[in-house]
Amino acid sequence: MPHLLQVCNVGRIVGGTAACAWTIKRAFPDCEHTVLFFNRITKDTATAFSDCEIRQCSAIRPQDVRDIAPDLIILHNSSTARVPTKLPVPTVVYLHSKIRPAVGDLQVACSHWLAERYADSITEVLYQPVPRPVLEGHQPRNLGTTPLTVGRICTPTSQKWPAELVPFYSRLAADHSDIRWEFVGCPTNLQPALNTACNGRAIFHNATWQARQLFCHWNLFLYHHPTLAESFGRTVAEAMRSGCIPIVDNRGGFKEQITRESGCLCNSTDDFSRALSRLRNSEMRSAMSQACQQHADSTFSLATFRQNLLTLLRYNPI
Repeated sequence: MPHLLQVCNVGRIVGGTAACAWTIKRAFPDCEHTVLFFNRITKDTATAFSDCEIRQCSAIRPQDVRDIAPDLIILHNSSTARVPTKLPVPTVVYLHSKIRPAVGDLQVACSHWLAERYADSITEVLYQPVPRPVLEGHQPRNLGTTPLTVGRICTPTSQKWPAELVPFYSRLAADHSDIRWEFVGCPTNLQPALNTACNGRAIFHNATWQARQLFCHWNLFLYHHPTLAESFGRTVAEAMRSGCIPIVDNRGGFKEQITRESGCLCNSTDDFSRALSRLRNSEMRSAMSQACQQHADSTFSLATFRQNLLTLLRYNPI
């Protein structure tokens, strides 16, 4: 049985690269798996990876690899500081953001947008695989016209939840007073202001691994950040796989994840508000929900990732 070693920069499965590593593990059930993390492994992460070996270390060196004896290594966003020398096993450097990457045998980016940030040094692109969320313990999305439930799920850090979201949601809530707003991962200190902005119609959920099932409950997934462009939106892909329609910023990796038929790309607050108005139409919402699920199932599924990775390895022998 082939042995795959994945190396993650963050030991938290909610956000970071661990969620991608977990999904890749599921895409290769015919392999033995070991996963290394460069910082503290959270309880949720340990539970999610309970069926394979996990380790924590500050850096990885050739002797560490020899002790584990994998057949292939995937370095998730690993820098030269963590992997100072080339490893003695075929190594894929999987880049999720702009960093000074470790040396490997094959470098791939998680989006074309990110590959362009590396100025022609990276030519291969491999979209992340995402699981299809499964509904457990929540009501399925309302297929009627109103009220709509609109969610946002994001890594629970202040960087991903800027204060500028308060006036943004205040404007949207003023335009759409009947919408129910739900937020996963919002820092506690921002919640009162955000709830006020939403006219008291906001519900807040903790950022847990199980929170992904809320995509099956929400009608729409809305994501805006005033300054940060995402290389690849895992939450966008997960929303689409569940049939939850994305309404997101028209920049970064989002632009290549969403087609005209499968979601809405927005350049301004007015664009976001107009998208919400259009998707009040239940027939349009139903058609777009089906289209986004079909597109995501063919582009971001585990089977698609497996096939694409094996093809890359076949045509780029390492």
